[in-house]
Amino acid sequence: MLHEEDLDHRAADAAIAEARRRWGPAGAVSVADDFHRARRLVGELRGGRFWIRGRGATWEAAFADADARAVRASRRKAVH
Repeated sequence: MLHEEDLDHRAADAAIAEARRRWGPAGAVSVADDFHRARRLVGELRGGRFWIRGRGATWEAAFADADARAVRASRRKAVH
């Protein structure tokens, strides 16, 4: 179920712009009902599927999660 804060079009437009800056034309955002504490999803829309790069209670938190995931992934690759 969408809440009033989910309908802030300016914030959503800014999040879409940030997603496209990070991941190119495939950059996208979404709002998920399944995650009550982390409703905002950021990632890539490729081949009809949404690939989650980060999620959070706000768009800023979702992008911060995406940054943290990228750092953790780069550390995993460096260990091998």
